[in-house]
Amino acid sequence: MQGQLTPEQQVQVLSRIWGNDRRGQVFLPWIPGHCVDKDERRKNFHEGRAYRWPKERQAIIDHLDAHALDDLYFAPNLFDGKRRIEQNVSPERVLYADLDPVDPNGLGALRPTIAWESSPGHFQGIWVLDRERTGATWAGKENHRLTVALEADHSGWDATQLLRVPGTLNFKPEYKDKNHGKPVVGELLWDNGPRYVWDDFDHLPEVGALVIDDIELVDEELIDSVDRHDVWSRVRLKLSHRVREFMAQRRLPEGDLDYSDIRWEINRELADAGCSLVEIVAIMRASIWNKYASRNDEMKMLKLEAAKAIASKTTEVLEDAEVPKPNIIWLSEVVKQPMPRPKWLVKDIWSRGGCGFIAGAPKSYKSWMALDMAVTVATGGYFMNQTAYKVARPEPVLYLQEEDNLLLVMDRLANVAESKSPQRFWHGQMAIVGGDTQVGMKMSVPSSARSGDVIWAPPVGDIPLALHVQTGFIASDPGWQAWLDEIIEEGKFGMVIIDTLGTVAGEIDLDRTGEMMNRMLKPLKQLANKHDTAILIVHHNRKGSSDEKTSRAGKDMLGGVGLHAWVDCAIYARSKDGKGEIHVEREAKMAQDMAIKIRIPHMFWGDEGRQLWDPEVVTEGLEVVHDPIAADDHKRAPGTGGKQLAIKIKTMGGGPFDFDQLQETLDMNKSHLMRQLNAAVDNGFIEELEGTWRVSR
Repeated sequence: MQGQLTPEQQVQVLSRIWGNDRRGQVFLPWIPGHCVDKDERRKNFHEGRAYRWPKERQAIIDHLDAHALDDLYFAPNLFDGKRRIEQNVSPERVLYADLDPVDPNGLGALRPTIAWESSPGHFQGIWVLDRERTGATWAGKENHRLTVALEADHSGWDATQLLRVPGTLNFKPEYKDKNHGKPVVGELLWDNGPRYVWDDFDHLPEVGALVIDDIELVDEELIDSVDRHDVWSRVRLKLSHRVREFMAQRRLPEGDLDYSDIRWEINRELADAGCSLVEIVAIMRASIWNKYASRNDEMKMLKLEAAKAIASKTTEVLEDAEVPKPNIIWLSEVVKQPMPRPKWLVKDIWSRGGCGFIAGAPKSYKSWMALDMAVTVATGGYFMNQTAYKVARPEPVLYLQEEDNLLLVMDRLANVAESKSPQRFWHGQMAIVGGDTQVGMKMSVPSSARSGDVIWAPPVGDIPLALHVQTGFIASDPGWQAWLDEIIEEGKFGMVIIDTLGTVAGEIDLDRTGEMMNRMLKPLKQLANKHDTAILIVHHNRKGSSDEKTSRAGKDMLGGVGLHAWVDCAIYARSKDGKGEIHVEREAKMAQDMAIKIRIPHMFWGDEGRQLWDPEVVTEGLEVVHDPIAADDHKRAPGTGGKQLAIKIKTMGGGPFDFDQLQETLDMNKSHLMRQLNAAVDNGFIEELEGTWRVSR
């Protein structure tokens, strides 16, 4: 037979591959022929059901006939189960290769038994053997070596590989486009090539050592010596949440579950996490998933599954599943699309999904401000108790603290929470009826209460704030990053706060910016983008950095300027006198920089009363750090503040203009505009006339 084949002829060819004398499950996936591009093809891939071979031969013919106008694929191997997975593969009796541009006519002594053209200039082949052999499609074995020796597609040798059904139509868009919208014919070249014995492939070059060859050297005494609890603690955070749940089971779960699939999934993830064969066997042997317990071949089967997991690679790649190249976008197309600007999570302070730091020297209240931010976002309040810095909507917050212990964290958090959200404070509220302590508290007073009575009210609800304190979190570790990914997804956190950078960096040198970016900061930003979650990291300044406002505060951070590139928003604190007054600079990519002075009262709790967290913004200290025209404010000559604003107003006619007109026309932040107006008035560039401003004459 040659050329395009009928469904009956296709099954004749497949029977030579599967073997009429063999029994097992076979698979025939398909992709609808109407798919217009590769993305649509991937989304519409259908695995289909398993067919019993050869019992369901007619059903297979019917399936091929029903999908004659689709792209049809088949797995060359037989399977012992109803899933196309490696542990279900029956002993192999064929080798195969996705030859791609390698012409099978030129293979000489390795001429395939069956060969076909799958698409113009692209070929696939099958080599039929005289008898079965287990493991021929494992990594490093015959099928792998044959693929490498022929310089065929290096992704096409694994046990679950799919090839195109010989003699069927090819509906790939790139071929249809060149064929006036019609599919091209995949033609059978021959099906009567030579049969082979396994010795015919002994000369093929090796492609790497394989752990399976060494399983007989692994004895039970070696496995017993493994501390499986230590191994599990080392790798568990590199495993998926699903596998961790499986391993936490105390009995096999009920329901329609394929236990062999679950066992293989656990083996594979342990292998990917870096476990050795001995470690995998030690863990699996003690688990509820050890179906070989009490069997004579228990150790052999456990070692074999572990070895296959280490040696295998997970791939179900179709012949056309190469990684798509990114497209360019012309400016003319970009400007046609609406581009929403970033939104504030905390007005004028932190953007939604933004990443950055709260950084400063010791005694600059970094961790206090981080806890203020946590309670603010979680309760929908005001950052630093300032109504200008309001949360758009409250969202849960995750607070990761590796520097301070839980007792200190809770002492500080209680102080902040009772001050900022007394109605939700977990100890409730206590006040004297008619006294000062009742003012501002939303407490229902019993009708029987009299002036001077002490009353107590329980909290009206919880603060949605999750804590993870001194538990070994390492932000540069891929396992912990995977854990954080799952936790953010489960908790729907609007912000994650990490305190401090130095305690979660792991083995990374903070002065090696490239390593810091690649191993920690970039993965964290990817999580922020994926979940639209803001990430705030508390960080220290370098030793000896000045607390005087002589340069950008961000330059004082330990780790240097390189960290600045990661920042979307940042709060930099400088202690003014070490006794409660700090200078805070806020930077954000989506707004003008600003600076405020804050007084922090001395907090105490004793016989004389108590003082809670109650930061006071010193409004007269407001100033602009960076003018939109002059990039570095600290370099500007004395007496020139507001000059650029006066020039802008002069180009508008000179005035007078009221504030709303100026703000709308100049499209400036209101507080920033007011600061510039005041500077311009102080320096004589602008006159203020009863609520309006004009350029001085």
